[in-house]
Amino acid sequence: MSHHTIFSLEEALALVDHDRDIFQAMAKLFVEHGLKDLAETQAALAAQDAAALARSAHRLKGAILQFCAPAAIEATIQLEELGKAGDLKSAVKVCAKLETELLRLLAALRHVLDKGLSA
Repeated sequence: MSHHTIFSLEEALALVDHDRDIFQAMAKLFVEHGLKDLAETQAALAAQDAAALARSAHRLKGAILQFCAPAAIEATIQLEELGKAGDLKSAVKVCAKLETELLRLLAALRHVLDKGLSA
């Protein structure tokens, strides 16, 4: 699996001044907590809590931004906006897209962590 189509390692490294240790630490934390963060977003949607959905999507967006993952970022932006607008019906489809993109990002990050930053 190529991480290049899911996230930009080069751009993510540039965000941390090419400090590979910092990038690896951030990636490890995200791999550990990403699914929990997604579960919080899904729980807010299931509870029909638009404000909690917007907050959760916003937090997840912040975490994903550091990896320069355009599709996952776009899904969180859309989900946050839908939460703010109270459009929970439309949010269901976007939340499913976010899950797909987040799983792809987590797999790509695991691959880079397992193989090293040159992977």
